[in-house]
Amino acid sequence: MTIVEKSQYNFIQNEIWILTFGGAFQRANIYISKDLAEQKKGVFKKGIRVFIETTILDSYKTTIVSDAAHIENIKKVSDYSSNYSELFNNEKINFGIAQKMLNLYLKYMWSLGYIQSPPHFPVDRIIQELLNKELKGLGIKGEELKAWTQFTDEHHYVKVINNARELISKKESFANHSLAELELSLFQRR
Repeated sequence: MTIVEKSQYNFIQNEIWILTFGGAFQRANIYISKDLAEQKKGVFKKGIRVFIETTILDSYKTTIVSDAAHIENIKKVSDYSSNYSELFNNEKINFGIAQKMLNLYLKYMWSLGYIQSPPHFPVDRIIQELLNKELKGLGIKGEELKAWTQFTDEHHYVKVINNARELISKKESFANHSLAELELSLFQRR
């Protein structure tokens, strides 16, 4: 990679992380105090960014990551945040916030062609509503909406992912879509 290419990559990474943190933390109310020094938040954000980029990202570059491995990676993100327990209401970010962060980051990286299609998509209220609407049109009952910021484990998350798989298998217009492609398609239809 040339110096210019490296500078371009670093610029894009910084922009992606701004969007990722904004999307993952926007309604999460994760910090102990609103008055928490930006410097302390910045140390956490830098740390978790380095952790994801150096420990987790490589597995998504050339291979398809299994559901189980992906869920373990989400848990690793949550667990890593406990290194900054003094910042958080619950001593770490929960599964829902960790999945939103990792899945959103992977979505951006995939959209730019840096990695293979991610195994899942960011689960939030909007995607839950869109999936339920599509499933209802097929006469299938979707899952009850649950605030993604409140997911303490993978149980509801996995139900949403399974609903998306059911939609792919039952609706011809989504046939052969990956989960990531399905999410992009649903958002474009809004």
